[in-house]
Amino acid sequence: MTATSVHQPTRADGILARRRLLEAALPLFAAKGYQQTSTREIADAADANLAAINYYFGDKAGLYRAVFSESLCADTKSTPPLGDAVDQPLALVLAAFFHDFLAPLKNGAPVDLVMRLHFRELLDPSGVLGHDYDAELAALYTGLTGLLTQHLGLAGMDTDIQRLAHSIIGLALPYYVARDLIDRVSPALLADAAAVDTLADRLAGCALAMITNEQQRRRQAGSNP
Repeated sequence: MTATSVHQPTRADGILARRRLLEAALPLFAAKGYQQTSTREIADAADANLAAINYYFGDKAGLYRAVFSESLCADTKSTPPLGDAVDQPLALVLAAFFHDFLAPLKNGAPVDLVMRLHFRELLDPSGVLGHDYDAELAALYTGLTGLLTQHLGLAGMDTDIQRLAHSIIGLALPYYVARDLIDRVSPALLADAAAVDTLADRLAGCALAMITNEQQRRRQAGSNP
């Protein structure tokens, strides 16, 4: 996705001013969402005037797109190439998936905020980003359903595969969208990089158990008259 910016500054003071707006908007959008965040809040947090938002980004929607798509940190990509993993052992594929998916949680803010913003957009779409973000999520879902379909030896995807795929992805989502709650009631779960790795391993085990259960259910259903 490409951010739409009305003015790209070249002077150092302009670059810093634009950066301050991005950095001020990120936690507000991540915490409150697009609709509930006002440009006045963002301008005040950045110690800027409202005209600066229009000057650098056109409007609030332009600022939101810039915050969403301009990487404020090194790497916010969490989607492993599931479509390329069909010939690997399922346990290893699931472990790699969850380790990749949860890796940004090791880095702290602003990576954590960027990822939280991405998942907020998933749960409460702003409508500002169009179909690009949906396409990225669809690719993750399609890769997982394809992997499950092949692993279970099915001719094609069915509704139970769809349920299973959504449930597996859903195992990891709370650690982003409910991060504040987790930090309050279960801080050890995300305390450091080792804790995140342990969590990824446990979630992979849960996902494997879910897949095994679905495999057994299908076998039993096939053996019953």
